Amino acid sequence: MDLGDGNCLFAVFDGHGGEQVAMFCEKYFPPMLLENPEYAKKNYARALEEVFVEIDYLLINPEG
Repeated sequence: MDLGDGNCLFAVFDGHGGEQVAMFCEKYFPPMLLENPEYAKKNYARALEEVFVEIDYLLINPEG
């Protein structure tokens, strides 16, 4: 997936938590990554870590 800034995102959302979790990640992970302040600073490793944590939080809380 071309993120539109010269970077591409390749991920395997294998549905370990179920098909709905994989679909949730497919839909929300890319825009959350692009909005992450660390991503804007080109600190990609930190941005990925932060977004993984944010996604986990959304998945375990009712508002997610």
